[in-house]
Amino acid sequence: MDYRFRLWLMKDNKKVFGEGPLMLLKKVEELGSLRQAAMSMGMSYSKAWKIMKQIEEELQIQLINRKIGGVAGGGSTITREAKDFINKYEALVASVNKKIEEDINRFFVI
Repeated sequence: MDYRFRLWLMKDNKKVFGEGPLMLLKKVEELGSLRQAAMSMGMSYSKAWKIMKQIEEELQIQLINRKIGGVAGGGSTITREAKDFINKYEALVASVNKKIEEDINRFFVI
């Protein structure tokens, strides 16, 4: 049996964090640029920037260090707080996934 789920963190009945922002942060870490991360996901830079800004405001942590362009160019890196948050979120997803799998195996013996 195949199963799927999506886990969102919500505040005041609106989504704050989920799979999309997680992927965006991982792409920023990989590519060193919010602009490049957004492009790789088929998203505009302005939308990516807005998403990150909203999450930072809701979580009250800085997720991205931004370096303004110039001769050497700009870029972005994720903060230590973002890395910690990613690790906690992924641990939560793994825990939920394990519980769902256990319950499926218990309730739907296949």
